[in-house]
Formats: sequence, structure tokens, C-alpha cells
Amino acid sequence: MITLGQLKRNPKRSKEKTYDTKEESKPPKKYIYRKSRTSIWMVLIFLAISGILIVAIFITFTPRETETIEKYDLVLLNYSIWAEENHDYNPVIQMYNATLNISSRYDENVEDGLILGFYKELLGKSVGYGRTFNISATVDLDKNGIDDVTYKDALGYGFPEDGLLYNRTIIINYKILVIQKANATIT
Repeated sequence: MITLGQLKRNPKRSKEKTYDTKEESKPPKKYIYRKSRTSIWMVLIFLAISGILIVAIFITFTPRETETIEKYDLVLLNYSIWAEENHDYNPVIQMYNATLNISSRYDENVEDGLILGFYKELLGKSVGYGRTFNISATVDLDKNGIDDVTYKDALGYGFPEDGLLYNRTIIINYKILVIQKANATIT
């Protein structure tokens, strides 16, 4: 005979665990996915820095409207002129803070115009520009703007009254300091 202690319970018929009716059953925990606030701030900071860099690059590479030298403008500049063979010595002409009216000595109604080579060099340049360049020897006895020897433009000092620089290759060094437009009004 089999005793009750030896009987095995049928799992299908066994009673489930009963709960106390006074306790409310808790719903199972829901896992909520939250975006980390740090990653949101990092994205916003990245976008802000990228925007600032794009604006800075745009401003840097956008060409600015600069004033350039045109005929009859007043220009304040420093310049020195040497005869080529005396380049290691003192310049023949040296001017600091010189105000020049940008016109050629061959223009009508102009007494103290620039030599044609220096005049052409200055046209179209802006403030801060400067360089050293040379102009070949010139002879222009008839004062028509054409070299009497080469029949090209008389760029240098070709008049006999030009003194030490007459018919010599010259070297000019200059730097533009200020430009005042010819059509500007001084207030």
C-alpha cells in the first residue's frame, strides 16, 4: 500500500500560489528609453561651432570692396628712386608721406605729373600695397610720350631737364599709405 507521503503531486492539478487579497498586485516594471541629455548638448554644441566656422570662412574668403587708385586721385605714399648703377648708395629721390596727384606728365594741363612707368604702376593698387621695380632708360626729346630710341612708351625720365635720372635705368620702391578719391569731398 502506498501512503500519502509517497504520492507525488500532479503538477497540472497543483494549486498556484495564492495572494493575500489585501495587497494590490504591482504591474510589471516598464523599461523606458531616455536619450541622454549629454549627447543632445554635444550635438547642439557641435552644430553651433560648425555654424560659427562656416560664417568665419565665408567672411574670410569673400572679397572686400577696396578702394583702388584711379586717375587724379590723391595718394599718400613713401617712395625712393635710385639710378640703377647707384642702387647700393643713397637714393636720388626719397620721399616720406608724399602726397601725389595720380596723373601722367603727358596728360594735358598737368605740370608736375608722374613719369609714365610709375603712373601705370600705381593705377589699380590699393592701400598697403608696395613693391620694388625697375624702369628701363628712356629718351623723349620731343615730349610726346614715345621713346625716341625704341618707339615704345616713354616710361622713365626721358626729358633732358630730368637731371641725374635722365636716360638712366631706375629702381623705384614704394608703399601706398592712404588714397583719397578724386570725386570725394573733404568734410
